[in-house]
Amino acid sequence: MVDIPFPRSSQPGSQPGEGLGRLLNRYCEVDGEAVQWKLVPGLVAFADTSLQGPRGMIDVNGTLYEARAATALTVTAGGIATQLAGALPGTLPVTWAKNNKAPTPDVVCVTEIGAFSVSSSQVKAYPDTTLPQPNSVAMLDGFFLFTTGDGRIFASGVNDIFVNDADPTQNALSFTTADQSGGLVRGTVWAEQFFAWGQKACTVYTNAGTSPFPLSRTTIIPVGLASQSAITGFEPGWGLQQFFVATDNTVRRLDGYTATAISTKDVERAIASEIDKTKIETSCYVEGGRPTIVVQGSSFSWEFNAASGLWNERQSPNLSRWRCSRSVFFENKWLFGDTQTSRIVQVSAAAFDELGTSFTARLESGPVKQYPNRLRCMAAYFDFTSGQGTIGGTADSMNPSVSISSSLDGGGTWSTPVVRRDLGAQGEFNMMIRVNRMGGIASQHGIRFRVDSSSPVYSTFRGGRADVQLLGAP
Repeated sequence: MVDIPFPRSSQPGSQPGEGLGRLLNRYCEVDGEAVQWKLVPGLVAFADTSLQGPRGMIDVNGTLYEARAATALTVTAGGIATQLAGALPGTLPVTWAKNNKAPTPDVVCVTEIGAFSVSSSQVKAYPDTTLPQPNSVAMLDGFFLFTTGDGRIFASGVNDIFVNDADPTQNALSFTTADQSGGLVRGTVWAEQFFAWGQKACTVYTNAGTSPFPLSRTTIIPVGLASQSAITGFEPGWGLQQFFVATDNTVRRLDGYTATAISTKDVERAIASEIDKTKIETSCYVEGGRPTIVVQGSSFSWEFNAASGLWNERQSPNLSRWRCSRSVFFENKWLFGDTQTSRIVQVSAAAFDELGTSFTARLESGPVKQYPNRLRCMAAYFDFTSGQGTIGGTADSMNPSVSISSSLDGGGTWSTPVVRRDLGAQGEFNMMIRVNRMGGIASQHGIRFRVDSSSPVYSTFRGGRADVQLLGAP
């Protein structure tokens, strides 16, 4: 009897026989001596905006502001959405910022069209007519900070649109140039510093109280940002470092001023395959004590556990990627825009599906082999928590199942799945999942196992073992 090697990080490899296994909609959690593979959290509805196309959100003193296609709206803590008067042109991702003005802060949104002032009732053109077209906005110590594609950073007055209310033209003088950036992509604020992210480098600034431009340069980080949406971790409520996709197709964590690469080769291949880097998006959430970075392209989604350093893949039903976009921490909930509907959704570990639709959780093992010997699997055993079926509900939730298949060619092809309804109805805690004579005679590739489950119930996996018979070298 030998252990079946299931990966802690998803490593599918680029070709059959190369990878060490796959985690799709499951992640590995290590707690002391216990190693378990758990379901990713599901999704529940928070609000319905009646508008498609999520573009970005911000919490403004307990009211959620969201951009949708050509429109802005507010959402209450109770999930009531109200469309604002005036247009918020465009369909691409936006950046939001609010200052510290009391009792009502100024709120600014930057779209691909330009800058806009947003109140609780309407959207208007940004009043500073001297401002060139920006590509992002952030706020540090009451200053709105705008970046432009030619490398400049413009600052507003402190908790005011204008540097000098008596002379609005003074705003045109309140700027600096990040001269090594290669052109700025966006700005973020983290740990009381402003990060001006460029195509070639990131320039870091602190508030020096100088005039007319209030910031002074601290350092330069010689790594470029892949696209405007390719950075996360600056969001209020996250509490850890910033993470970003660099121009070299790596995912990096900003440790102080050091951009540490944390991506695997599989993740980097996925990013490199995205020709249009504006499609790369990163976001973050924390659920069940698991701080998670999400890296997505048009046809993939990877999750990074910022606590354990492990990766898993994520996929929504009938899609090649996760349906979520643009995270925000609001009313102690992590919310996302839903790309498939007009809803805002909440990440929830108590949900085992996505808005009522089951997703497939997949475990693929590495090879059981003793190269160059052939072998035969007499029986395979899979250690799941059982007895978690629901009382009432669908047949699949009351009597949950797993489907098990095998591959003899390194994961190139898989056998017809064997369905086992042995996860157990409610209270059936002694169920064991066993499959006899899986596959056939394995060659130098050995045998790999795939375990799928789409039953919408609690499901934890602890490993597998195989009874194999060695047959000698061919």
